[in-house]
This record gives sequence, structure tokens and C-alpha cells, in this order.
Amino acid sequence: MTVPPHIPSPSCNISAHKRWQNIKVLLLAVIFGLFAGFTGAAIMLGWIWPNLGGGENLIGVSDSAISAHDTLLDNVRSESEDRLGLVYRDVSASAGLNFLSADKKIGEAVFISSDGWMALYYPNFDGSYKNWKVLLKNGAYLGVQKVLYDHYTNLVYLKVSALSVGAQFKVANFNDQIKSGQDLFVHTSVNWRHTFFNDYSAQAFVYPHLDTAPSAVLKLNDNFEIGSWVIDGSGKFVGVVISGNNVLPNNYLTTILPTVLSNQKIIYRTLGVNGWFSLEQPIVVGSERLNGFAVAKIFTAKELRVGDIIIQINGQLVSPDNLWYNIINNQSVKLQVWRKGKLIELVETTKQI
Repeated sequence: MTVPPHIPSPSCNISAHKRWQNIKVLLLAVIFGLFAGFTGAAIMLGWIWPNLGGGENLIGVSDSAISAHDTLLDNVRSESEDRLGLVYRDVSASAGLNFLSADKKIGEAVFISSDGWMALYYPNFDGSYKNWKVLLKNGAYLGVQKVLYDHYTNLVYLKVSALSVGAQFKVANFNDQIKSGQDLFVHTSVNWRHTFFNDYSAQAFVYPHLDTAPSAVLKLNDNFEIGSWVIDGSGKFVGVVISGNNVLPNNYLTTILPTVLSNQKIIYRTLGVNGWFSLEQPIVVGSERLNGFAVAKIFTAKELRVGDIIIQINGQLVSPDNLWYNIINNQSVKLQVWRKGKLIELVETTKQI
């Protein structure tokens, strides 16, 4: 007799068949449960002890995440500190002992030449330096022979006495290629604090200002002590803290550094005008915003006029970087200028001040 496909064969035990189906479901549930348990255990091990599996992202359930980029290697830390020195206004004395008092600390300076020139951010400099002392990491205690003050950046360039005849100091390397989000480290007292670069911010130090004076700062994600130097993960210096989270980029130092070291003078090249960039204060003409440098004062320029907007220099749109670069590297420059509603072409001769 033929049995319909949906009806069990006469020899089939219905209750046994149902028990077998239940056993299979139970076995499947046990297998999935064991798999889920092993997976969860592996995740917990990787979370709590990341080094067990080669991970480096988390160090504990309740601790914040720390990546390898957030830490400064010991050799980088040591080499960077070898290029720094603490500057004191004077030596203190008590009970026959001489010591360097914390209340007389001016700030921290970085070596910019192997023969002892250093750079220090010191906005309150009054011209007095004869009693200054510089303490290095290795314990060396040096006097200051000469200083140069840059009132545009508030950087003091100071020359310390040599350790010995022919001795050379370790000089800082500088990084001008900082990218948004890059990990940086700030030296505060005896520690290095991790931070990162948010962005550039247009910020004039004085309005109006010299066309090649500092006009932009780096913005960090936290506030730091004024005068603290900032490095990247490889130990290259990127600038110095001038207020809160504002960092003076080192390009304002390195651009005039050759004349500091060769002529022992602070020299800026300029078109002979003061003003501001549109990034600092938007320039509006009619219903349009113009990008460029607004001329507010003439002190040596021959062709430019107050109210001119310098749009291009040597064929490049004007910005703090390329204006500085073109003025530094040329004795005469071609300018495209917006004057009284018209674009005109000028040739201006650069000056040194």
C-alpha cells in the first residue's frame, strides 16, 4: 500500500520521532551557546589584556583608550629635553647658599645653533639680561652673553656661554608640515603632555601689523603654560605656546633665523606697508568679500596706497605664507591690487627693516 508523503510509515514511533527532533534542537542550542561563550571570553581577554593577543588599544575596562601614538618614546623624550634649557632672571641666595628660585624662572628656551644661540618666548622682556642664567638637563649652569628681541613675535634670541672650548650644543629640528589631528607633545615643567593639532587660526597680534609679521597660530585641543615648547612624535619642534591653546608656529622663527645667526640682527623683509589679511578681518567691497591683504598704513612703499587690497603676489593668491615667501626671496615683486573698484598691476620693491 502506498503511504502519502505527509503520513509516517506504519512502523514509525511518533513519540520517539518527536523526542529525537527535540534532542537535535537542544544539541544545536548547546553548540551555539558554547561558541558564543568562547567568543565573549576572547573579546574580554582582548579588552582587559590586549598584549595577550598583540592588541594595543585598551588597557582596562574602566581606563580610557590609549593608542601607541599618544605616548612619547623614551629616546625621543630624552633627545628633546637635551635641546631645552630653563632660563632664570637671577640667582637667589640664602644662608650662604646660592640657588635658582622658581619665582625667578623666566621660561624655557630651545637651542637653535650649536654654538649656543637659543630662542625663548618672553613677552615681558624689558631689555635686562646681564644676570640671566640657563640651566640645562645635564646640570650645566650657563650665563647669557647677548640677546636679540623680536617685538613682532615676542621671541628673545639669547647667546649662552660655551660649556668648554670647541663644545657644541644639540640643536632642535623643526617641523613645518603639521596636519590637522596630528599628535603633539607639550613640555610643561618636567613632564610631556599629549595633545593634538586642531587647526590654524587667523590671529593678528596687533592691528594693523607688518605684512610679514605673525598672523596665524596653531590651535591645540587643550590649554598650556605660556612659553612651553611643542614637539611632534619624532621630536621635531613645531612651535611655542603663546597663550592658552595658541601656538606660535616655528616658521616665524626659522624664516628670520639665518640673519639672527649670521648678522646677529632681527631682519624682516616687507613691502613697506601695515595692514591685515582677510583671514583675520574679512574685507568686504560692495556685496563681495575679497581675499587678500588690506593696506592700512604706508611707511616705505612707493606704488601702494592706503585702501589697496593686495590680491596676488608674483601670480599667487596672497596668504600669510606665500606673501612672506615671495617677499623674502625677491627684491622686486609683481602685485595685482584691487584699488577703487579696479584691478591694477604694480611692481613694488621689497625693503628690510
